[in-house]
Amino acid sequence: MGDSSFASSHVAPLDKVAHRSIKDEVAERFATLIASGVLNVGDTLPSERDLASTMGVSRETIRGALLILSTKGIVTIVQGARTKIASVDVGDIGMSALSNGSVTDYSLDDVHEGRLMVEGRLAPLAAKRIDAETLDHLADLIKTQETVVGDPVSFLIADRAFHTAVYQSCGNAVLSDLAATLYSYQLNHRRRAVSVAGAIERSIADHRIILAALKARDAAALLKALGVHERRIYDSTRALLSSSTQKAHS
Repeated sequence: MGDSSFASSHVAPLDKVAHRSIKDEVAERFATLIASGVLNVGDTLPSERDLASTMGVSRETIRGALLILSTKGIVTIVQGARTKIASVDVGDIGMSALSNGSVTDYSLDDVHEGRLMVEGRLAPLAAKRIDAETLDHLADLIKTQETVVGDPVSFLIADRAFHTAVYQSCGNAVLSDLAATLYSYQLNHRRRAVSVAGAIERSIADHRIILAALKARDAAALLKALGVHERRIYDSTRALLSSSTQKAHS
């Protein structure tokens, strides 16, 4: 893995009523990836060193976050070996909509429409408020994505980090959280969708266009780029679900 963030961003923390420790937030990000189907039982995480570097936190924070998950039986920590996902039952850790199972209760069309609406409100704010540090961070994330083209799981971890950083750059905690939650819906299907030849490369190309719009602080271009990217996600996921349905009835 590169030294870019998988599931975190370097933008300033957004103001919220409740504040959690950094290790709690990191544990929640891991739990969300597990609950949404990106990480499955038996999958291994990158090393603590790589996770600390890419998430922009200390190795102690990573250890603390993994310990939280380990005490709940979600991951297995073995000295000298990579941490392994042991259970997908994340309980009350992570976003409640994911951890209570409702991640599968929404249709693809509803999620698609919701993402377009929220990202539409978020785009002009992000284009106006994004800072140079976050732009550099997004560029680093794209470089990381380019190194994991053959690894759908690692790509999706880095992909979530990219979108989270874009969302948080809007400076509005409510919009950012809504967008991140909507992004996480249907991720259980995205793991298979990005396994299709060329899918990851196309997503990376979209990310470059999104970054260019942000660098130019062009809200209209950013809105268009996000819309094209979301439509690509929608179409590829719909094709996957349609193929699965046809196979089930054949």
